[in-house]
Amino acid sequence: MIDREYLDRLVRSTPVDLYASGVDGARCYWPWRMNKAKGPMGHGARKSHAAKCDQYVLDSNFTDESVTNMDVLDEAATLGADAAVLADVYQDMEATVDALLDGLELADDHHFEGTVVLPLQPPHDECYRQVAPSVDREVWWAVGGVKDETAEIKVDAAKTLREVAGDDAHIHGLGFGVTEHLARAVRNDPAMLDSIDNATSMSNAVSNLGGTDEKMTIAAAKATAERLRALRALTRYATEKPAAELRQPGQTGLEEVL
Repeated sequence: MIDREYLDRLVRSTPVDLYASGVDGARCYWPWRMNKAKGPMGHGARKSHAAKCDQYVLDSNFTDESVTNMDVLDEAATLGADAAVLADVYQDMEATVDALLDGLELADDHHFEGTVVLPLQPPHDECYRQVAPSVDREVWWAVGGVKDETAEIKVDAAKTLREVAGDDAHIHGLGFGVTEHLARAVRNDPAMLDSIDNATSMSNAVSNLGGTDEKMTIAAAKATAERLRALRALTRYATEKPAAELRQPGQTGLEEVL
């Protein structure tokens, strides 16, 4: 895989942490990872993925109502996760408020020592106002309920939440991904978001290789390449002049420039 030095260069340059939420068999190191609690992958697989990153977030599973906040907090503690996402109710703000308040009360008495992530549903500013008075610990706020919306709607939602939550709040974009519009918005307003997650890179890396073994290795390599491209798009490197304009007379490469 690519030398760690060059990945670290992008990591230092990005204003937004890019969490890989796909399953790649833990074939590759990536600084930030997120997986769903009690998802299709087993606990052992989640443990392997947590070992291949610096920051690990265990997500709740809004597609499976049987997954409770207790399930998420219990497994997050077992995995030593850095953060755990409490359960929300997709596209239902009032039910989400109730679920988050219950989750906060549960987390206060739980042995999980990481950060609790509070996923809000639209309208995000009103959802924040109803939950925030009950928060007395360090949390992340997450923009939820917009994973299938356009990048424009996601950006507007993040900006709306930032206005009410303030500059010091950590804001995460759930399922935001990295489109050209979102990347440009991040470069123009680096304080808008602190982190996002994306599973697209792995879902797009399905290999057409024959046979049955070691396809995941090829898919993971392709996914890592796509993550690198997406991470670079969030940085100043994506707005610099084309390589041809940076070269000096007689120079054929950019090693001396970069």
